[in-house]
Amino acid sequence: MGFIRQLLWGAAICALGFAAIYFFLGRMPDPRTIDGGGPVPPVTVEPSQPAPTPAPAQTPVGNVGNPANAGLEINEAGLDIIKRSEGLRLEAYELSGRWYIGYGHSGATPGSTITEAEAEELLVQDVAGAEAGVKRLVMVPVNENQFSAMVSLAYNMGVGGFSRSSVLSQLNEGDYNGAADGFMVHIRSGYRVLEHLQHRREEERALFLTPVD
Repeated sequence: MGFIRQLLWGAAICALGFAAIYFFLGRMPDPRTIDGGGPVPPVTVEPSQPAPTPAPAQTPVGNVGNPANAGLEINEAGLDIIKRSEGLRLEAYELSGRWYIGYGHSGATPGSTITEAEAEELLVQDVAGAEAGVKRLVMVPVNENQFSAMVSLAYNMGVGGFSRSSVLSQLNEGDYNGAADGFMVHIRSGYRVLEHLQHRREEERALFLTPVD
């Protein structure tokens, strides 16, 4: 009898438990309502808007970094710096393992000679290459004197050297005075200051700082 009584009590307790669960579940709020309020209104999802198209980047026009410089050419003051600094040699000469002739024209043949008129023609060709390099690399507007001073520098250093120069890096940041001072950075061969380079850079810097009438 004791065993049967325990079974009956267990069944009664289970029945009460199920009844309680049913009672509370029946009173639980609908999960679709908030704080017992009405149903949550449907959320309207706006169609995604396409990302705005970025403005096109300013790119060089042709081979000119800044269109304002397209018509510039080296002036007589710039040519005079090149001629004085390079000197005129009508016979091929060797310098640092390379052969030059005329006004510092590279690629000469040992033993070759030219006339002064031919030296002028070579100068025009070489200056044209330096002009094109300066126009391509300079991204800010410059005047004729600034341009001519930089062409002289590029003629001496090569366009590749000019592209890594302090003059160009400062100028393209908009620091014209810093660019002028940058000429005086390039006066060494290795760690040794060369007097003729120092003098040439002083002339180029002075031309760079000379206003154009």
